[in-house]
Amino acid sequence: MKIDYKRERVFPLMFIIIGITLIICGLILIGTFSSRMELGFSILLIGIVIVFIRKGTIVDFNDRKIKYYLGIFFIKLGNWKSIEDYTFITLLSINRTSYGYSRTGVQFSERKKINRLCLLNKTQRKQLLISDFKDKNNAILEAQLLAEKLKLDFVNYSPI
Repeated sequence: MKIDYKRERVFPLMFIIIGITLIICGLILIGTFSSRMELGFSILLIGIVIVFIRKGTIVDFNDRKIKYYLGIFFIKLGNWKSIEDYTFITLLSINRTSYGYSRTGVQFSERKKINRLCLLNKTQRKQLLISDFKDKNNAILEAQLLAEKLKLDFVNYSPI
């Protein structure tokens, strides 16, 4: 049995807006200018990639593997890793802050609290990210479910 955890988009919102604009321009070029059809297809393809590409994680319970991937629609590119060395599962609370500056030099920031579900090795120094959650209750339920299915211990993060 496999579970696919779709994580965040690769590109930030500003690039997604640009991608939507490229999709619209590509469709207009394809529909109205028959001599510019190749250019329209190229612009459309670039826009689709920018808008729809995502990161994700697939956990395979039968083979005890994990795969980080970049995916667009049903195509998921990545490599499988064994999780045999990982004996614990934990939930980490992370405060993520991103900063930006306007053209006038005014700084703005965005803060998010993320609950990160990870696998840990015996010393709890090495981590494998599974997924990020906004709600702590959902993250705890998912961590308990994964611990049960993978036969791992659900612990508090405390490196030795």
